Amino acid sequence: MPNEDAGLRQITVSGGKKSISDDDLCAGCSNCDYLPGSMSGCKLDWPGREDRDGYVQQCDKFSHVS
Repeated sequence: MPNEDAGLRQITVSGGKKSISDDDLCAGCSNCDYLPGSMSGCKLDWPGREDRDGYVQQCDKFSHVS
């Protein structure tokens, strides 16, 4: 059975911050301090997984912004 997480890795950050785009899962998450065009933060210390291009694709702690 193929691994669903194939190609995904733990999120890499610098100083607790990460540059994310509006295409990232994090951009719509209430745990993210999303700052377009700047470095963003995560209240949960980036528990998700990103693809090889650095886009966050999966996070068990995702909480949709209401």
